Amino acid sequence: MKKTENENGYTLIESLMFIGVVCALGISIINLINNMLDKYRMSRVTQQIKDIQKNIDYRFSAAENFSEIDDGLLTKEKIVPGDMVQGEEIYHAYKGQVLISTAIEGSVYDVTFEDLPYNACIELAMVDWMTGYNSHLLHIKVNNQYFTWQSKDMATKLPMEYTGAMNNCKDSRDNVITWRFQ
Repeated sequence: MKKTENENGYTLIESLMFIGVVCALGISIINLINNMLDKYRMSRVTQQIKDIQKNIDYRFSAAENFSEIDDGLLTKEKIVPGDMVQGEEIYHAYKGQVLISTAIEGSVYDVTFEDLPYNACIELAMVDWMTGYNSHLLHIKVNNQYFTWQSKDMATKLPMEYTGAMNNCKDSRDNVITWRFQ
């Protein structure tokens, strides 16, 4: 048998180390992509609630009556951003349903985002609705806890603080936020 002094190739340990490095790199890239997608969704869902409020105000505030609001009208007149519409239903960036309804004889309207993850709940609960000492927002309801500008018996005062958002958002994907606008 002939013995060679120079053998080419990798040992088993070197091959396993190479595969381990490639796997670690792949996992890091996947985590980076997921993080970027989550930041995009967070940004998009925040913009969606602002767009809905702004568009509804432009469309209905001159009449000072929101009683005509319904999903069909909102999608037909493109009051709701197009990326939220799926068939006749409205969904936010995290694929939870969006419900828009009127209350108090059409003088106010509610926008409800369902099935929000924890981080999105915190972000949306803390959106700053003040523009020049004026806001069309009456209150926010985060998972049955009300936050309002003028503190009442069962409500906490707005603007919401980070600890208030953290304490009222569930560490799951079943958070519900309702904004009431006038």
